[in-house]
Amino acid sequence: MANKTISFLGYIAVLSLLFPQLTLCDPAQEPAPDPARCSTVISNTTPSPSDSCCSGVKNVAAMANNHENKVHVCDCLKTSLAVFKYDPALVAELPQKCSVNLSLPPISEDTDCSK
Repeated sequence: MANKTISFLGYIAVLSLLFPQLTLCDPAQEPAPDPARCSTVISNTTPSPSDSCCSGVKNVAAMANNHENKVHVCDCLKTSLAVFKYDPALVAELPQKCSVNLSLPPISEDTDCSK
């Protein structure tokens, strides 16, 4: 089981390199924007998000149009963020910093996305 998980995460990493604007979290679901665009903000390296980061946040907001999609986006980001060193509270602040109407929890490995 662990080998499958590692292989899956490796697959995501390769896709992220090939297609930096997309990360496939579940092949049966829609793709979600790659959080790497916002890595400097969520790791507290820069205070303001780039246009590319905010574009990704806007895409997430457009996809999170109902509860099921919000859960998927949250789960997807949780999986994608696992490879970064970041501050979960800064993830939750991204929509406000990008002037996007979206409520994100502080996403960490312990976040229950179903709520």
